[in-house]
Amino acid sequence: MTVNEENLGMIIDIITATTGIIPRSSHREGIRSYLSAKMDELGIASVKEYTDKLKKDRTLFMELVNESTVNETYFFREEKQFTFVRSKILPNWIARHGSQPIKMWSAACSYGEEAYSLALLARDCGARAHITASDINTAVLSHCAEGVFNASSMRGGDGVAFQNLLLPYRTADAKIAFSDELRGYITTRQINLAEMDNPASEGILPKMQDIVFIRNVFIYFSQDLRARILKTIADRCMAEDGILFVSMSEIAQIDGSVMPVSLEKVSDGSVFYFQKKRTEG
Repeated sequence: MTVNEENLGMIIDIITATTGIIPRSSHREGIRSYLSAKMDELGIASVKEYTDKLKKDRTLFMELVNESTVNETYFFREEKQFTFVRSKILPNWIARHGSQPIKMWSAACSYGEEAYSLALLARDCGARAHITASDINTAVLSHCAEGVFNASSMRGGDGVAFQNLLLPYRTADAKIAFSDELRGYITTRQINLAEMDNPASEGILPKMQDIVFIRNVFIYFSQDLRARILKTIADRCMAEDGILFVSMSEIAQIDGSVMPVSLEKVSDGSVFYFQKKRTEG
């Protein structure tokens, strides 16, 4: 089955309407190839027949969503931000709160390298931590819960300063396999960022989060959706003085047109982040 540009556009519209993701041109071809193969596999003769089936088959729909997300990350990506967390945020938290667990949320966690990077830092600093790892993609959430990663999840440049923390979990075949203890820091949860401001999502949103990482996703979203996501996180998910990180390449995109009034941009040297303002009284 060959999927022409018009039919591909129809499927992309469904993806965007549901997830907020606007696939880049390079990724569109991957979606086209997936659709052709899937329709051949199912014996479906037209895109209309496929879209009709999508409305009734939740599993088929989630397969499409999973195929439409970009999942490329590695441990301690953008090392400077993790250095700041270890050298300043976690020690300050311990000094102020002792053994009280710090709540951290890796939104759009992909396979889970970011969540485990935070867990490793917390353990290294002697901090208790409750970490939520969320994504719309159910396949990557299963991978995150298993806690086993290939060597490609480590890079020789960015993140190398923290690779000593990974050494105890290296296996004979060069994989990383985390212990039950470290996996216990992390809870996985399926969250569609495009539906966060829907009242029906209230029960699944992490609350009172002290640190939120939501990185390398805004490039796939419209300005309006960026604003809605940030407002929901700031107003409904973050603790007072909570800190939110986006990718260092996304900082310039978070300006007054999308940043909620409850957040302010702060810098510590070359590390920029957003902090929730304290409410008066």
